[in-house]
Amino acid sequence: MYEVEIKRLDDQGRGIAFIDNKITFIKNALPEERVVCKITKRTKKYNVGEVIEYKTKSKKRIEAKCPYFSICGGCTLEHLDYLDTIEFKKEKLKHILEKEQIKYPKIQVVENENNYFYRNKLSLKVIKGAIGFYEENSHTLIPIEKCLLARPVLNDAINVLKTFKVTNGEAILRSNTNDEVLIAINTKDSLVVKDENFANVKIVGIVLNDKCIYGQPYLYERIHHLLFKISYDAFFQVNPFIASHLFEEVEKNIVSTNTVLDLYSGVGVLGIVASKKAKKVISIEIIKNAVLDSLENSKLNKCSNIYPVLGDAKTVLPKIKEDFDTILIDPPRKGLDKNSLQLLLQSKAQKILYISCDPFTLARDLKELQSVYKIKKVTLFDMFSYTYHLESMVVLELR
Repeated sequence: MYEVEIKRLDDQGRGIAFIDNKITFIKNALPEERVVCKITKRTKKYNVGEVIEYKTKSKKRIEAKCPYFSICGGCTLEHLDYLDTIEFKKEKLKHILEKEQIKYPKIQVVENENNYFYRNKLSLKVIKGAIGFYEENSHTLIPIEKCLLARPVLNDAINVLKTFKVTNGEAILRSNTNDEVLIAINTKDSLVVKDENFANVKIVGIVLNDKCIYGQPYLYERIHHLLFKISYDAFFQVNPFIASHLFEEVEKNIVSTNTVLDLYSGVGVLGIVASKKAKKVISIEIIKNAVLDSLENSKLNKCSNIYPVLGDAKTVLPKIKEDFDTILIDPPRKGLDKNSLQLLLQSKAQKILYISCDPFTLARDLKELQSVYKIKKVTLFDMFSYTYHLESMVVLELR
C-alpha cells in the first residue's frame, strides 16, 4: 500500500500521483487529495493504482449519482460538478493542441443543457442472461438496471430486452426524440419475442444478427428542423440537443456559392445541413446502409443538390475531378488516413470544417493541415457529459 498526493488529472480523468518516481494513474481520485492506494498494474513506464482509502478529499468532490460509478468505466467524471467537468475538458483540449504546437484562438464551449439522460444509444453486453457494461479495461460484466446517461425510454427498453431470454450476446438500443426504440441483437440464441412485453415501450424494430425480425430496421429522428432516417448499424450523433447546436455551427460556415465535399458522411446529416445553403454537396461514405439512408434523407428534406458516393474516402477522393470551396470532415476516432490528408492539403479548398470525437487524432491532423490552413475557430461541444470524451469542431481557412 502507498499513501500519495494526487497532483492533477490525466486525459482520461484519472488522478496522477508518483510512486517510486514513476507516474501512477489512479481512478476516482482528484487533485489535492491524499489517498491510500494499491498498485493493480505495473509497466516499465507507468503504474495503475486503485484507491483503498481517502485521507483527505478535494473540495470539488461531489457524491456520484450513479450506483455503478466506482466500477463502470462510463461516466468517469461524475464525482465532479458539471461546470468542473467542462473546465477539465477545456484544459484537456488545450493541452493536447499545445503539445502538437497547434496555434488556435480561444476555445468556445457549448454546454449540455441535459447533462443526464441524454444518450439516444446504448451498447450492452449479455453474459449468462445478465445485461450490462464491461468494467473498464476488462471483460468483467457489470450488470445494470439503468444508465443515468441514457434516455429514460432506453432504460425501459432494457426491461424489454430481458424478456427476450438472450443468454449471451450483444445488444444495441437506439431511440429518437419521439421515444421510439430500435433494438439490434447479435447472439447465437433464439429470441422470445412477444408483443405484450412491449406495453410500456414503443418498439419500432428488432434486428437479429443483421436480419430484421420485427417491424423495421430503422427509425426516424427530427433535429434542427430536419428529418433523418437512421438504420440500426448507421452512425448518428448520440446527443440530439448538442447535435442541433453542432448542425447550427456547420450551417453558419456555408455560403450559397459553395461546392461542398462531405467526407465520412454517414446517413448524410452534415451534408443535408450544408445543402440548405450550398450550391452542391458531394458526400462520401463507406457503409452501404448509411448511403441508402442518405438518399432517403435527401428526399425527406427535399435536397436535390446532394450527390452521394459509396466507397472509402482514400480511394474515392482521387477519382473526383472537382474543385471544392468547403470540406466537411467527421472521421472515425482514428482520424484521417495519410492519403486523404495529403489530398486535402492539395485541394486548395477555402475552408475546412473538421469535426472530431478524438482530440489526439484531431491534433495530429491539424499539425499537418496548419501548414496550408489557419485555424479560425475551435468549439468544444459537450456531447458526452460526465465522461472524459469530447466533441470539437475546428474551422480552418486557406492561408
